[in-house]
Amino acid sequence: MFKRFIPTVALILSAAGFVFLPAQLAARPAPPPASAYLVKIYKSQGSLQCQGGGESVSQMRRQLIKVGVKVKKANCGVDGMMYPAVCGAPDGKINIFTITRDGLAKAQAQGFGLLKNLPDAQLTECKL
Repeated sequence: MFKRFIPTVALILSAAGFVFLPAQLAARPAPPPASAYLVKIYKSQGSLQCQGGGESVSQMRRQLIKVGVKVKKANCGVDGMMYPAVCGAPDGKINIFTITRDGLAKAQAQGFGLLKNLPDAQLTECKL
């Protein structure tokens, strides 16, 4: 009439002998690496040849944090595209951020794009 509860166990051999664990614990897969929760994004600095200007990496970082995006790393870079050498034309400078995946939609709403869409982009030294 009464059903007995018999937990399923797994037998694991350890240096100290045998250890019994619930099967759910023994079969649990390893969690994904931390990098699976991170994504790289970018946004043009808006700077121009011969004139400079644009937004610094620290200004954009504050913009992301203000809308609730967790920024793990910030870098400067170039988009890898070719531009004509003309004063006043874009210079291809970008700011690159590593953020948590849950903030991607918020970042995209602020005009940031996925860095993987710029296959020739490269990191550069941030100039003050």
